[in-house]
Amino acid sequence: MTEQAIASARAGQADAPQGSARLYTLALLVDDRQGAVDRVVNVLRRRRANMRTLVVGPSEEAGVARVTVVVDDAEVGVEHLSEQLRKIVDVRQVLLFPAGRAIERELALVKVNCTAANRSEIIELGQHFGAQAVDLAPETLTLQVTGKGEQVEQLLERLQPYGIRELARSGCLAIARDE
Repeated sequence: MTEQAIASARAGQADAPQGSARLYTLALLVDDRQGAVDRVVNVLRRRRANMRTLVVGPSEEAGVARVTVVVDDAEVGVEHLSEQLRKIVDVRQVLLFPAGRAIERELALVKVNCTAANRSEIIELGQHFGAQAVDLAPETLTLQVTGKGEQVEQLLERLQPYGIRELARSGCLAIARDE
């Protein structure tokens, strides 16, 4: 390994086989006080985590925020990242979900170009993916869809020919599957 490669390798990832990266979902329960989420994000940044999505919101417990982050990493790298996150004083719990081990959902609002002639066609297409029309305007239609990320991606692909004018996505939210 060259000096430059050694310097740029993350601790705990150097011995990971090439091409072993997968998507992992981390759910953290963090004390909801000033700077707590910043400390979590700083650890993710310092560890050079390849974040796909980052969502912060309240949890079921008052004064505790839930941070859900999807990272693309090797198993050895994500395990090391989890350990680093557990060291943060404000972090109460870190849950690591390999792909398929959690219930995951995403919300998207999609504003699509439409005409009176194709409006019902777009609404029907959206309904096929579980989307609902939430706003109608003379030249646009806004759909709301909730589902797995792949489901949202498929809908967006199918809407491309109509022209997507604006898109807002929440990122992945996850909760453990009961077994």
